[in-house]
Amino acid sequence: MKETDFKHKLETLPEKPGVYIFKDSNGKIIYIGKAKSLKKRILSYFNKTRKDIKTDKLAEKIKDFDYIVTNNEIEAFLLEGTLVKQHKPHYNILLKDDKTFPFIKITVKEKYPGVYFTRNTKDKNAIYYGPYFADDARKVLELIYKIFKVRQCNYNFDKKKLTRPCVFYDSNLCSAPCVGFINDIEYQSSIKQVKKFLNGSYKNILKELNQQMMKFSEKREYEKAAEIRDEIKALKSMMQKQTVVLSEDKNVDVINYSSKDQNNYFCVLNIRSGRLISKKIDVFGDIPDNEGIFESYLMQYYSRNISYPDEIILSANVINQNIINEFFKRKNIKVVFKKRDNLLDMAAENIREKIKQDEKDIAREKMQKEAIQKQLIGLKDILSMKKIPEVIDAIDVSHFSGDNIVASCVVFKNGLPEKKLYRRYKIKKIEKIDDYAAIREVVMRRYSRMLKENEKFPDLILIDGGLGHVNAAKQGLDMIGVENICIIGLAKKKEEIFLPQRSIPIDIPAENKLLLQKIRDEAHRFAVTYQTLLANKKLKKTIFDNIPYIGEKTRYNIYSIFKDRDDLISAIEKNDKRADFLTEKQKKEIMKKLKGEQDEI
Repeated sequence: MKETDFKHKLETLPEKPGVYIFKDSNGKIIYIGKAKSLKKRILSYFNKTRKDIKTDKLAEKIKDFDYIVTNNEIEAFLLEGTLVKQHKPHYNILLKDDKTFPFIKITVKEKYPGVYFTRNTKDKNAIYYGPYFADDARKVLELIYKIFKVRQCNYNFDKKKLTRPCVFYDSNLCSAPCVGFINDIEYQSSIKQVKKFLNGSYKNILKELNQQMMKFSEKREYEKAAEIRDEIKALKSMMQKQTVVLSEDKNVDVINYSSKDQNNYFCVLNIRSGRLISKKIDVFGDIPDNEGIFESYLMQYYSRNISYPDEIILSANVINQNIINEFFKRKNIKVVFKKRDNLLDMAAENIREKIKQDEKDIAREKMQKEAIQKQLIGLKDILSMKKIPEVIDAIDVSHFSGDNIVASCVVFKNGLPEKKLYRRYKIKKIEKIDDYAAIREVVMRRYSRMLKENEKFPDLILIDGGLGHVNAAKQGLDMIGVENICIIGLAKKKEEIFLPQRSIPIDIPAENKLLLQKIRDEAHRFAVTYQTLLANKKLKKTIFDNIPYIGEKTRYNIYSIFKDRDDLISAIEKNDKRADFLTEKQKKEIMKKLKGEQDEI
């Protein structure tokens, strides 16, 4: 957009509420905001007296803008949230999917809902409870399966029931709705109980469990009574671990916010039935325009398909209380603003501790970088290199008794792994154990491609091996006409460093060798992982793989239902109901294969 057009657009801005959309020189949306007055808000970004560095950086990149007028500020707030979610602009606060914190997920669209551990909250056909710490989530799930016997498998049996329950039923961890061992009404009742349990309603569940235990005792069914006794004990143990922070059995979220050193910190405390069950802290850095950032966070946090509390406690210092009240009124959640509160103080203290930890991490990271830089400078001097080896490739070959011969190349930049540049190779030209030939092949394949695509070569190539390996790598480079790359080998036996065509290892200080060992070990780990992956793929092959009409689902059913080959053959021959899921064609092909094979299933 021409400068004159841009100025004219600024001059004609309306003094009405709405949403503004900033774009860069390529027309890409880089920031979306809301405003009570579009004119005042947008012009503030180009005010020369402004002192906010982050906003200065954003303003420099704004080359065009659009806006949408709304009837009021709450409409602008809701529209902003929708557009941010749709476009995900770089400079907006973006609450990403909770991949670090686990949730407990209950599916809602299935006939028999399942209960699962997950770190992904994107499925709209589910309700999420949490977040939890990983160990806590798994302990809660174990308790749910023990007490409520709800399904934990992913098998889709809504259309077709199984003829035999799986191992979870045999372990008394599932009521087996898949085969009709529990009716629909009873199962749905179990799911309702799970939801109450996850909302913190422990007392009623304890009461019911005690009643069940007494009934089994009266009937002298002591084993069942003992099982429920153990469930009660596990539930009480979990209740004791959760901190009681409210005298009332209320479901409350407490959220506090702070900023320091261009970072914005948000802490959420999840309290269910008066007990603190989890804590979550989100950190956002380099976000321009802190105005409205707290409201934006709340909008994104509670726009997900998570279990809502009855009440949310926020600081009375929040600016746009009317907007927040209106937003949560639509979700039937009560908002309480407090000047002083023990729970708000607890959230603030957690933020302070997080800031302290981040500062320690930054200081430690700075020390590590300085130490690595010192090691790299040392390598430059020892190896007589023209420049510091900022980019190091490390290559290793792996095989299992000559089978599955593979190689890896890992890349380190400034002493740190650059995993997106890692590559793995299947050795193609040799069939017997020959590490030297394998090294030559990988070097030629990797660097001839880089030569062809005009990619920048590494400053140093590190080979996992001794003199023979490093000579083979040098031969590979010579054969494709690549020169002037420093190449060394690091032999495992005595941890010696070799240069091509030099039989005597070179002396190198321990601190410099330590960096090379770290890089070499990473290359070895990556190669072994790939070699193991290929080996496992071979092991996963079954007798049914090449039988016509037998797919993955059918194989799953066969292994789930029949204990061995003879059991399957007998079921087919006797037209056992357990084999009804097989078609006549499938039965014929299976019998033809099994009668001629001696392998076990």
